[in-house]
Amino acid sequence: MIKIVIVEDELVAVKRLTDMLALISMTFQIVKIIDSVEESISFFSENHDFDIILMDVHLADGNSFDIFKQITIKKPIIFTTAYSEFAIDAFKQYAVDYLLKPIRKEQLELALEKYKNIFRKELPDYTQLTEKPSNDKRWMIKIGQNLRMVDFADVAYYFTKEKISYLMTFEGKKFVLDITLEGIELQISDQNYFRINRQFIIHRNAIDSMSTHTKSRVRIKLKPLGEDVVVSTERSPIFKKWLLI
Repeated sequence: MIKIVIVEDELVAVKRLTDMLALISMTFQIVKIIDSVEESISFFSENHDFDIILMDVHLADGNSFDIFKQITIKKPIIFTTAYSEFAIDAFKQYAVDYLLKPIRKEQLELALEKYKNIFRKELPDYTQLTEKPSNDKRWMIKIGQNLRMVDFADVAYYFTKEKISYLMTFEGKKFVLDITLEGIELQISDQNYFRINRQFIIHRNAIDSMSTHTKSRVRIKLKPLGEDVVVSTERSPIFKKWLLI
């Protein structure tokens, strides 16, 4: 459970944030919604039982950076604002990210993933990687008027392209799946699969070769068809640990 405080004076923006949070697969509890500098100073001076702040820059009674002139907040913050000129000031605080309005769900989700990777102590339980994966699950694939079954264990990787999800088998056969990549991720129990970025979930045996990329990221060539992909910055640290198990 991630406890969130929202600092935002526009009701429409608050609703948009809460709606996006409801769609993201992580579990959240919104513990407080604040709309002013004065109330922020009062609340953060006395309350510390929360994990992260979603904070707009312009509030009902002034600039949110006035809060930091009065008190010290040692909690991670995702700034959500329509103004780009405050980015440098934001990262002088415990800023995780600086998102410009209108914020998309994908941007907020990546910012929260970054927060989890940097600040949250709990990591996925990699001890299960040594357990025998479950091979008794199957995908039902519709091909025209026909149906075909594909064992989970036969899938080399899953990917999304132009909002369509696909699976690629180790034999090099590609099939369309009528489910999002997020939904696929929830269905998979075999910990030999790992979501490397927003577009790909891969099996460790689908890795043909790896090389270094910018910002400590990893470039992967997948088999059977030699697909070239890059692990996202946010997922790279966990990916490297996953490889060593």
